[in-house]
Amino acid sequence: MIKNYVIKYSIEFVVIILGITVSFWFNALSIKTQDEKERIKVLSSLQLEINEIKFYCDEKKQTWGNDIRLLNEFLNPTKGELNIDNILKITTSKNRIETFMVLYRVFDPPLNRYQSIINSGYLKYVKSEKVKEILSRLHNTSLSHIETAVEHEKQLKQSFLPFITVNHPEVILARDNNLISVNQYSGILSEAIHSDDRLKAKFVMLNRYLEYKISILQVYMINLEDLESEINLAIAN
Repeated sequence: MIKNYVIKYSIEFVVIILGITVSFWFNALSIKTQDEKERIKVLSSLQLEINEIKFYCDEKKQTWGNDIRLLNEFLNPTKGELNIDNILKITTSKNRIETFMVLYRVFDPPLNRYQSIINSGYLKYVKSEKVKEILSRLHNTSLSHIETAVEHEKQLKQSFLPFITVNHPEVILARDNNLISVNQYSGILSEAIHSDDRLKAKFVMLNRYLEYKISILQVYMINLEDLESEINLAIAN
């Protein structure tokens, strides 16, 4: 009798233990499956944002490159003479020429998805340390270098307008005079630059800043390519 009770309760105990074990196993499996879904979701979201950032960077690279080309046409004209045709290949607008002199160009890539992932803590689902390392390098180190270059450009350009207004008002007045064509405006600006070493020196420094800024952008874009490769590997694994 006692033996039967022992066997009965032993079986019930084993069944309970097995039930708890199976329950924990299914729960762990469910958590693992959910974590995997979140991991793919986060990586896929970063993939989409990479495409948006690449498009943004391509546009910036082209715009900044045109700024440098335009500046060089005024600073270092072919055969020592301003080539209006070369300028017109870049722009036919007086406003566009003035822009590269007095307005700085911000760098604000689309980072909403990345910032949301960081703020929500979902980055924990990304297992690849390489992906995390490149994300930090891209959105912290490389981005801060570009922002610093933009700030230097901003500070230099803020000195342009008051200097030109005081020393070369003809450039400012020609910009708003509808009777003065872009060809004539370009000639007036070129004359101002090559007749005033102080103004020319400012443009030389601006050219250096712009070239430095675009070189940092290229590093940023290389890091972006590295990130894309690592995310593709992480998703495949």
